[in-house]
Amino acid sequence: MRLLFLSNFYPPFDRGGYEQWCQEVADRLRQSGHQVTVLTSRYHAAHHDSTAQDFVVRQLYLEMEFASLKNAIRFFVGRQKRVRENIAAIRALFAQSTFDAVLVWGMWNLDWQVAAEAESLCPRGVFYYIADYWLTLASQHSHYWRTPARTSLARIPKALLKPIAERLLAHEQRPALELAYALFPSAYLRTELLQKGVQFGTTAVIPGAIDTSLYHVPDQPRWDDSNPSLRLLYVGRLSPEKGVETAIHALGHFLALNPCCSAQLVIVGSGDMDYEISLQQLVFEKGLALRVEFIGAQPKEKMSEIYSQADVLLFTSIWPEPFGRVIVEAMASGVVVVATATGGAAEIIVDEENALVFPPQNAAMLASQLVRLVTNPGLYEHLAAAGRCTALEHFDIVRMAEGVERYLEDALARP
Repeated sequence: MRLLFLSNFYPPFDRGGYEQWCQEVADRLRQSGHQVTVLTSRYHAAHHDSTAQDFVVRQLYLEMEFASLKNAIRFFVGRQKRVRENIAAIRALFAQSTFDAVLVWGMWNLDWQVAAEAESLCPRGVFYYIADYWLTLASQHSHYWRTPARTSLARIPKALLKPIAERLLAHEQRPALELAYALFPSAYLRTELLQKGVQFGTTAVIPGAIDTSLYHVPDQPRWDDSNPSLRLLYVGRLSPEKGVETAIHALGHFLALNPCCSAQLVIVGSGDMDYEISLQQLVFEKGLALRVEFIGAQPKEKMSEIYSQADVLLFTSIWPEPFGRVIVEAMASGVVVVATATGGAAEIIVDEENALVFPPQNAAMLASQLVRLVTNPGLYEHLAAAGRCTALEHFDIVRMAEGVERYLEDALARP
């Protein structure tokens, strides 16, 4: 097949697991002999060696740049021009090659006219892999003008321009997308979007996955009776809906219940700066400065080593996650998962079988689950082994790529 992937971000300049899936599936399909082209945004493209991946075209403009004071000006003087250039970019690719299918991967912060143009250029051959809620979100333009300015320098100009911008947006409509074929990483996300009124043609669930070959169980035992210590890990975006503060409160509860057991928490991720500052302040107030370490977002290549140094992954999300990629990464590494069973994450974990569950924001319950693990090594070993079996048997990237490939071939073979 000749395939065009359409994505807002693409590694190495991705912003999360969703875009990593795009690359991993694209690479697997290329290895299977399919001709793959990726059209993505210019995000960080100035730092990219264009010769490194000649099948990746980084030409699309995002609706809004990140942390740019020029966004307000661009909205009025360059927005429509950027949309026209995005459409010209996808038309140019179709002028160079005939694609059997377009796989729309990520559309958050991209103008929907790009996807609408794909549907026009490749009728009945556009497939959507939907792993977040972009179909139910307002445009980034609307979001930008609704939210307060982050700096005093921008506050007054933004307040003056906001009424004009909102009047312009009120007269604009997004194009209606056909959404003839839609794939989802979890049954939960499909049901959620249908309940929100999004209409699809044919749908299927192809579970999200990881390259399990990258994650290994360390040879040395995780527990050392001569120096009992619990190494806790949080991996993910730092934003309120992720419930990271629950992990910090739980660490305090755990230490109070087990004064003889040392415990450390490593927080991997970045995101909302104000929220991160509030987390650091909470650590200081709880007297946990020597027990909590913030190491920022890490490249995928380093995550195997980080997991190998952890005993327990804390998945503390408050909101209904579409999937839960970090859960699978931890399980593949033999790390026990203690998690909130929110959204699609509930389709990965089975309480007491391959993980332990606690209610969202319930730090005391999370701490009590940790106590169970340190006082019952047999439970820990059982959950670690079962979790790894879950990752290898059900959530390996080979299964995901083959599922996408099979679905595309079957759909294109139909009249």
